[in-house]
Amino acid sequence: MLRRTRTSCSLGTIGAAMIAIVGQQSAGAQQIASFSELAIQRGIVYYTASPNNCTYSYGFGIAFVDLDNDGDPDLVTLGDLDSRRVGVFENDGTGFFVDHSTTSGIPELQRLSGVSAADYDSDGDLDLFLTRYRATNLLYRNEGAFTFTDVSAAAGIGDNGPSMGSAWGDYDGDGRLDLYVSNYSLLSIPGECYEQGVQYANLLYRNLGDGTFEDQAPALGVDFVEPAFQPIFFDYDNDSDADLYLSTDKGYSLEFNNHLFENVAGVLVDVTDASGTAANLESMGVAVGDFDGNGFQDLYCTNTPLGNPLFLNQGDGTFVESSALAGVGSFAAGWGALFFDFDNNGLLDLYVCNEWLPGQQFALNRLYVDGGFWRCPDIALGVGLTAPGQSFGLAAADIDDDGDLDLAVQNYDSNTLLFVNNEGETRNWVKFDVVGQGDNLFAIGANVKIRLGSIWYGREIFAGSSYKSQNDLKVHFGLNDATQIDEVQVVWPGGSTRSLANVAINQTFPLYPPERLGDSDGDGDIDSIDMAVFVDVLMGTDTDIDHVAVNDMNGDGFNNGADIAPFALQALSSP
Repeated sequence: MLRRTRTSCSLGTIGAAMIAIVGQQSAGAQQIASFSELAIQRGIVYYTASPNNCTYSYGFGIAFVDLDNDGDPDLVTLGDLDSRRVGVFENDGTGFFVDHSTTSGIPELQRLSGVSAADYDSDGDLDLFLTRYRATNLLYRNEGAFTFTDVSAAAGIGDNGPSMGSAWGDYDGDGRLDLYVSNYSLLSIPGECYEQGVQYANLLYRNLGDGTFEDQAPALGVDFVEPAFQPIFFDYDNDSDADLYLSTDKGYSLEFNNHLFENVAGVLVDVTDASGTAANLESMGVAVGDFDGNGFQDLYCTNTPLGNPLFLNQGDGTFVESSALAGVGSFAAGWGALFFDFDNNGLLDLYVCNEWLPGQQFALNRLYVDGGFWRCPDIALGVGLTAPGQSFGLAAADIDDDGDLDLAVQNYDSNTLLFVNNEGETRNWVKFDVVGQGDNLFAIGANVKIRLGSIWYGREIFAGSSYKSQNDLKVHFGLNDATQIDEVQVVWPGGSTRSLANVAINQTFPLYPPERLGDSDGDGDIDSIDMAVFVDVLMGTDTDIDHVAVNDMNGDGFNNGADIAPFALQALSSP
């Protein structure tokens, strides 16, 4: 497959390009800024205070999660005054929110830390996992109507270590989502914040499929006792399984590194040194995305003001540190980070949350924009995304369904920040709602690629990333001025694939796996009801987008006679 290539340019060219980009984004008849901070106006009233007395560790998480399955992202946010109230906000479908925090069934909780979401019990809705710092972690089952039940004890998932980030992925290939939890253990530091002599290992909970989990970290060699911050499951070698990366503080004796594990038939093999991703630094957050467009996922780790590394995946099992080449070192105390296409030009940009420490200058948050050449200028100031203060958690979603990605940011001593994107909607886009297989109903770990002409662009679905946070699970592509998508390729975890053509732009399109084709009601077989829907779609009297997509049997973008034979074969093989 052809991929786009990078060019470099002089500092003068970079400066001119940066001025042009900011000028384009601030110009226009109404002089609208690229981003508008509108949290309170949109109904998100949630103040995050600076915690005291070691009842926290290093900021809080935030997540965009579609809790009611209505197609739009709701918001879960942590860090309320005294770190107790879990913010649960319903999106009304227009990007305005209704507060359900006090009626969610989640009580006031101390020592909250991070949040991730997955459908652990495969009942079709997303459940919440909350990490806490030196208090019992909590799994909340989604009961619908924005209410939740604590099932932590029954699930066997209630560790009480100094927990930070968490991530979900199917490491053993059984179709069920497993959970990795990072604990921040530093035994050499005196003081009330640390329990001397007490060790808290990282945990890998294997999902047993009956609502319970068992810790497999010791058996798999990933039970590190280290100051670990954020894990992420992602497919670094494009073999359709969940590899694991751990972002870890180097400690005060410089003895700890980040870790990369290759998944080999469910066994996690340490390839850290061979891959070049060890990163002996104070690594906090981690972003994953194909930043250079070569078809393989890259890594970006936040760090102290010594600089953030960018590990570019070479596609041969190795990574090359390239932060200077891309100009994305940041050189501030960084936390959350995210690759996303903010302006819908098709290229991934990079947002970095920074902590503005005493005596530091230029520690505002960064937005490194990719205009097709490197180095990437930081244009956060010009587009309204600097977010002065101490920023930690970070999440992205298209809250108002206008085709561009908006951001939520957690700052200390501030209301939760909601940055509404006014820029990307000026260009074309597409979003995909990927339907999962088996017990993994939300397709965590799936890869989606689109082709525009000869150029391919790819995205992967993560559950738990950045820094203690999670993005919406819909897959977003900016298309710039492209008026058609030439091809879509989907790879589900385990390797099942589909190719589609003639997908319309500026819409959210469902992507069904092969075994779901023709099954319009999703009950696992093709019966008379499904046959009636197929006929209606074929005749053009049923234009429901889900029915249209699930009955495009050959993926050519049309519902016509060419679908009849494959529909009949699917029906004959149906239970």
